[in-house]
Amino acid sequence: MSMADHVVRGTNLGNGIRCHELFYPAGFHIPTHAHDDPFFTLTLQGAYREGVHDVSIEYPAHSILYQAAGREHSFTAGRDVRCFVLELNSDEIEQRYSLRFPQSVERNSEGALARLMIAVYRELKHRDAMSTLAIEGLVLQLLVESQRAGIERGRPLWLHHVEDLLQERFREPLTLAAIAAEVGVDASQLSSTFRRVHGRTLADEQRRLRIDFASRRLVDSPATLAEISLEAGFADQPHFTRTFKRLTGMTPAEYRRAATTSCASS
Repeated sequence: MSMADHVVRGTNLGNGIRCHELFYPAGFHIPTHAHDDPFFTLTLQGAYREGVHDVSIEYPAHSILYQAAGREHSFTAGRDVRCFVLELNSDEIEQRYSLRFPQSVERNSEGALARLMIAVYRELKHRDAMSTLAIEGLVLQLLVESQRAGIERGRPLWLHHVEDLLQERFREPLTLAAIAAEVGVDASQLSSTFRRVHGRTLADEQRRLRIDFASRRLVDSPATLAEISLEAGFADQPHFTRTFKRLTGMTPAEYRRAATTSCASS
């Protein structure tokens, strides 16, 4: 089933720009697939879920999805959903404007991108002699804004989202694919960028956060070591003990005794 099977209205503007208004009934599902060309999607009404690896991401009304060429995903309409899609010929646009397409777009940038997509949609709905030129300019703004969303003095803006996610969910069994899908970047890009900026892997950071949490609990809680290991997200106490000793140089029991003795003597 192709995108064209659900086109309510389609327009080829030339210069590598194609616009589609699509409708999918509630429950409609498209299995994992990929597209030859990159595109932006603005949800006009309803909602749908995108599946990337083992992660499902919800796109409600007024949200933006950017899909790079060749990136595999699935689609499921939660309710009757109407979308506006801006499909772009990357070869033609890159050659014409010397602009490169992003591999992904940070979800925190949706607000700015949505405003531009709405402006494109309005131009298309109320076309005049200048609309094609106006849409071409808006598309260039979209691509520039998308690139800016990933750059902040060599530190991608989406990295803040990753750091917040780890802080909030370090006790969960997170996977690289799940984190990458949630923030909207490729897993390889996420892994290499995080290590470059922080000097450690995502898994190392999750372990560090778990041990920091457990260290506080060992001091301010009467909970058993087994209970604290589960609270911190470890599968069992032996795993907790090995990781704790590797990072702190002592076992959890030794750390608790040392902290208790220090508190008693102060």
